[in-house]
Amino acid sequence: MLNWMLEKQEETVFYGSRRIRKRSFIRYFPILSLCWFLFLGYSPLTQAEQPSEYRLKVAFLYNFSAYTEWPSLPDQVLNFCIYGEDPFGENLQHLQHKKAHEHEIVVRHTRNSEDLPSCQIVFITRSSIDNLSDVIKQLDGMPILTIADTPGASQQGVILNMTMKEGKVTFEANVTIAKKKPLKTQLSTTPFRH
Repeated sequence: MLNWMLEKQEETVFYGSRRIRKRSFIRYFPILSLCWFLFLGYSPLTQAEQPSEYRLKVAFLYNFSAYTEWPSLPDQVLNFCIYGEDPFGENLQHLQHKKAHEHEIVVRHTRNSEDLPSCQIVFITRSSIDNLSDVIKQLDGMPILTIADTPGASQQGVILNMTMKEGKVTFEANVTIAKKKPLKTQLSTTPFRH
């Protein structure tokens, strides 16, 4: 296409007057610009896809499950519950049926807080954060790892709260609440519970 445009430009220069040459160049310039933009758009540098925020968070959730020990797990499954509107979308498929401590991870969605005691991990979404204090009271003392990604959630009683800083996922832990749970973790040198 670039050759065709150059040939057309040469034809115009060869056969046309000065005024026609300018119009010709102006007429083909947007097409040339578009081609250049498309070429840059498909370069290897821009093809390196950056993982989305929630895809990164799913990787952290898997690590949280892999490095946490529960006192006992019914049916050899690890119930991972999303409480509220699902922000993960298709990214959760990477977590479904993976193994953590020889237990298969089963992802469940619920909007009913009464379903949460049967979970081992509860991710409290931003859409349900208004109900956070009730959920924390309901799960108090149970071997359930609570996780959120809402500012201030760890101060309100969530064990792990994920945040994004400069394109990276970080997390804060509420060690006081974590020590009250019969859970052990290897995420740090000190387990939640000794």
